[in-house]
Amino acid sequence: MNRFVPIEGKVTAIIVVRNGERFLADALQSIAAQSRQPDELIIVDGQSTDRTPEIAQAFPGVRYLLQEDLGIANARNLAIRTATGDFIAFLDADDMWTPDKLQVQLAFMQANPHPMYTTTLLRLFYEPGTPPRPGFQEEGFTRGIEGRFPGTMLAHRAVFDQVGPFDPAFSVAFELDWFARAQDMNVPSALVEKVLLHKRIHAANNAIQREQFRRESFVVMQRSLLRKRALTSTDKDSVNAYRTE
Repeated sequence: MNRFVPIEGKVTAIIVVRNGERFLADALQSIAAQSRQPDELIIVDGQSTDRTPEIAQAFPGVRYLLQEDLGIANARNLAIRTATGDFIAFLDADDMWTPDKLQVQLAFMQANPHPMYTTTLLRLFYEPGTPPRPGFQEEGFTRGIEGRFPGTMLAHRAVFDQVGPFDPAFSVAFELDWFARAQDMNVPSALVEKVLLHKRIHAANNAIQREQFRRESFVVMQRSLLRKRALTSTDKDSVNAYRTE
């Protein structure tokens, strides 16, 4: 049986960053502006060579961790292992939360205690000077779209014990893989239909990453299909065993 933590539970906010001096201050400011402040802020630095360490460690109360094993999945797993909060929230170093992000999701999870995690809507915006790119939904820049990834998520800490960590075998699709595993395990979740994240589109969101994501997404879908087939076979075996008793 799942144990649910009340709204008074501690919240750990996690930022993973590498050479993020350009945007990190904006992300940190969006955390400082929260109407419901996180109880703990962990920044995992993937061995930055710019001013990232200086910016991160100047922020009040931050727990600064220097990552040994590179990769965002490894960094997030390190932060989760280190976290002391009952809830976990993530923010990419180039994105920003709305000021009511934590308050709205915590209140929702208090009123609806069944979900182990919630996600929200997000709104896209271009960094000035970034040329428009094909493939984005127009509503993503206006009313917002569903964002099923860590930047919109607020999760009970226990869900990572249940689903497992992010898989570092994926360089970019580790988030998609985690949510696929959670869905295949029927972990209860919910969507908060409000824009609570502003996601920045900029030059570093490059085509190489998008192509790698497409390749890894295919592997994620294959693994998910295999899990579902294995579960279906198990269910059939259980039914046949019941019939022969």
